[in-house]
Amino acid sequence: PHSARIEFERFQAAARQRNVSGILYVGSFVVFFVGVSYAAVPLYRLLCKRTGYMGTPKTENVVMDAESLRPLEGHRKLRIKFSGQVSTMLDWSFRPEQRQVTVVPGETALAFFKAYNNSDKPIVGIATYNVIPDQAAQYFNKIQCFCFDEQQLDPKEDIDMPVFFFIDPAFADDPLMDDIDTITLSYTFFKALGR
Repeated sequence: PHSARIEFERFQAAARQRNVSGILYVGSFVVFFVGVSYAAVPLYRLLCKRTGYMGTPKTENVVMDAESLRPLEGHRKLRIKFSGQVSTMLDWSFRPEQRQVTVVPGETALAFFKAYNNSDKPIVGIATYNVIPDQAAQYFNKIQCFCFDEQQLDPKEDIDMPVFFFIDPAFADDPLMDDIDTITLSYTFFKALGR
């Protein structure tokens, strides 16, 4: 009986050790995936900014010399159209000041959007953007933009917001861009979380 009791206690100690190990493994697994889920959005956003993936214009600081930012003479004109929308949760009006501009790759351009707070209280908004068609986004470079910056408008206040951009001259060398003559830059304003 004494050896059976010792054997039973060893069995219980081994079972406790396995349970503790299992809990530590599961806990580590949960902590790891919670960390990955928090990092997913910033990592995805970084991927999109660097590559132009999913219609996100490149916003990474790229060193371009003055020679590469000259308009490509003889290249067909590209029509850049602008679009502005507002979430139903945001009591603003938002629209482009001009519907479109015409540029060639390498040419810089400036466009303005106007936002107006229709409400009787200050509201903070934040804009996201997209480029259509998606495959042209990798060549759409914004030098200055209001996107992802919180914008506060007081009651009945309006503001002009500039976008300074260029189409990378490499656009002209990409055979997949041969059929693209129109590119649309679209912004959507949302109410800032917690504001």
